[in-house]
Amino acid sequence: LGTGRPFRGLRETRSRLPGWWGHLAVCGRAFGPRVSAGVVWEDGVEEVVPAQAIAWTKRAVRVRFGAPPRLHDVWVWAGAVERA
Repeated sequence: LGTGRPFRGLRETRSRLPGWWGHLAVCGRAFGPRVSAGVVWEDGVEEVVPAQAIAWTKRAVRVRFGAPPRLHDVWVWAGAVERA
């Protein structure tokens, strides 16, 4: 507190926009595989987090991570994701 940086639990992630990977079919499941995903926070900090893949294309993966009430859904490049 008092550092000028937002509390870590209140930050938001940067997400890739669907148009960035073209018109590719999106596949998904309500409960996809567990993965490790590299995410970028709004303040530019990069972090690898345990997540669940919930949708994907050839180029990007939508991952969900966190715990209620701070669940995050974010699209990341496919190369930033590994199966856990």
